[in-house]
Amino acid sequence: MKSSILRAGVVALACALGLSACGGGSGDLYLTGTVNNVTKDGLVLTNNGGDDTAVPYPYTSFQFGQRISTDDMFDIQVKSIPSNAEECHPINGKARANYYTIAQITVTCTIKTHPLTVSVQNLTGSGLVVVNGADRHDVPAGTTKVDMAKVYEDGAYGVTVLTQPAGQTCTVSGGSSGNGSGIMGSAEAGTTVTVTCS
Repeated sequence: MKSSILRAGVVALACALGLSACGGGSGDLYLTGTVNNVTKDGLVLTNNGGDDTAVPYPYTSFQFGQRISTDDMFDIQVKSIPSNAEECHPINGKARANYYTIAQITVTCTIKTHPLTVSVQNLTGSGLVVVNGADRHDVPAGTTKVDMAKVYEDGAYGVTVLTQPAGQTCTVSGGSSGNGSGIMGSAEAGTTVTVTCS
């Protein structure tokens, strides 16, 4: 009898120590989740209209400071977004709390994109190919403008000549670095680089 009472006391003590190691608090669950496409600071989340939680770059996960109790409702909303994001929205952000639902929360942001344009000068030969990473364009003779794939705001670009046209040599200039590369800014008009052939 005494040993069973002693065992029960030890178990209770272990449980109490386990709870204190988690930081205490009235609830038993931390709200955590992951974030996608966050490339700069500015994302702030709330739960049930409070407990504001910032998710700074480069973190890809979050944890609210206040614990909640099992079976309590949580409602995660986006309070503010990074300046380079069009929107951020929670997925599985509203439910009753249990060990399954709190592991399914994700916040995904959509990053703004802006045009990257190539101004082509003096192209008389055929065979010019310009690239920006995997974005490749064959440029016929006489072309004066090439619309490259849009680039994420704050993302890097670098336009280069992959293949020179017949009988000409073309060089790239412009962009924030002056040589056709740089970081995409926030201007709606995007960035224009120049390919000059001679």
